[in-house]
Amino acid sequence: MTLLQIPLSIEPTIQVIAEDIGRIAWNSFLALVPLTLSFFLFDRPRSRAFCWSIYILLGASFIVGIKKYNNGDLLEALQRILLSLWGVRIIFLAIAIGLIIILAIVERRFQIDRDAYVLRETPQHHRSIFWWVGLFLFLAILPNAPYILTDIIHFYEAVRTLTSVWTITLIIVPIYIIFIGLGWLSYIFSLANVNRYLHKYQLDRYTNIIEFSLHFLCAIGIYIGRFIRFNSWSLVTQPKQFLTILPGELIGKFPLLVILLTFLIITILYAICKPIVSKSAIYSY
Repeated sequence: MTLLQIPLSIEPTIQVIAEDIGRIAWNSFLALVPLTLSFFLFDRPRSRAFCWSIYILLGASFIVGIKKYNNGDLLEALQRILLSLWGVRIIFLAIAIGLIIILAIVERRFQIDRDAYVLRETPQHHRSIFWWVGLFLFLAILPNAPYILTDIIHFYEAVRTLTSVWTITLIIVPIYIIFIGLGWLSYIFSLANVNRYLHKYQLDRYTNIIEFSLHFLCAIGIYIGRFIRFNSWSLVTQPKQFLTILPGELIGKFPLLVILLTFLIITILYAICKPIVSKSAIYSY
């Protein structure tokens, strides 16, 4: 590529990135939500730097995604709900500060509970209504993490749009590697925290069946999101349509084949990555 060709290749690249950045950010946010929930529902890595990196990524991906995804439709919907005389930016700032304070309080409480746990030989856990609500949210949103694997189709579309090999290799490929890797690692770490929770409360015998159940749940969720175009929040925003349309859409050879194939892919990839994550330094004392 010559210097004269660089400006010609930059313009379409910027256009492609601008079109994709909202979807990438929003889907990254949805993938990080179950991971964040798993920190407080089950267990979290010993590395506080890792946890706070996830919190920062969660907030940053939300801000970018809510503004850019679907040409700002999500932002407009949120503005209609939260609009005030001070403007939506002040509201976003207040929400961000509030979330940071809440996370700091919960983080401190989590540390206190862990220190108390070390002093007990047989841990006891009293699950409150908030824990069960959190568990429901975790299960409902969890498929969004491995769902990012299917966004490889958008990578194919981006590659078809661009003609510069250097642009594709040095910009588009790294962006999608980081994006897809983030979603998949969010899923792996979420299940790692579930497994640590089961081990803590001496429920290791249920580990395999829970892992396979979550893989199958995510396979169904990926099919629902990719082909039927329902989202996790459709359970709340469109409960009637979700419950009436969904059963019929899942019956048939094609849905079953796609779900089983997706389940197989998730299971194999998870089996490869699980030992690496569970033995990583992130979980060391």
